[in-house]
Amino acid sequence: ISHKYVSEKAAKHLGVPLRDLKIITCHLGNGCSMTAVDGGVSVDTSLGFTPLEGLV
Repeated sequence: ISHKYVSEKAAKHLGVPLRDLKIITCHLGNGCSMTAVDGGVSVDTSLGFTPLEGLV
């Protein structure tokens, strides 16, 4: 949910349709992760087996 929200906000801020963006989003909170987003679709993520494995 966090990555979707950030992707949508980035597209709006940049004035570019989400379908045209290739970005990397970061989530830092209870757990940490990074996700590659291409056209609004997650194509890769750093998630591991636990929430704390994401950026290790």
